[in-house]
Amino acid sequence: MTNKETGAHHDTDVSGSAVVDAHASGAQFWRVVDPVLVGVGDGNLARGMYVVDGVYTIGISPTGSKTVTGPVVATDSVCDRIA
Repeated sequence: MTNKETGAHHDTDVSGSAVVDAHASGAQFWRVVDPVLVGVGDGNLARGMYVVDGVYTIGISPTGSKTVTGPVVATDSVCDRIA
């Protein structure tokens, strides 16, 4: 990702895998292993873009709120890296 204002950039591995249950309501439930890129507007992480790694789940409400939980979860704020 690149900050267009400053030119700061960060490259990272987001080659994780997920099984996603999508519901008619618009809700989703992800079972994830290894790193994926997650954009958060509302949820249990602050607003931003994150590389989330480990073995975890992501619940997405019909309104888009995201809840990341699991026994092994590491988050790295891409926004902080390119500020």
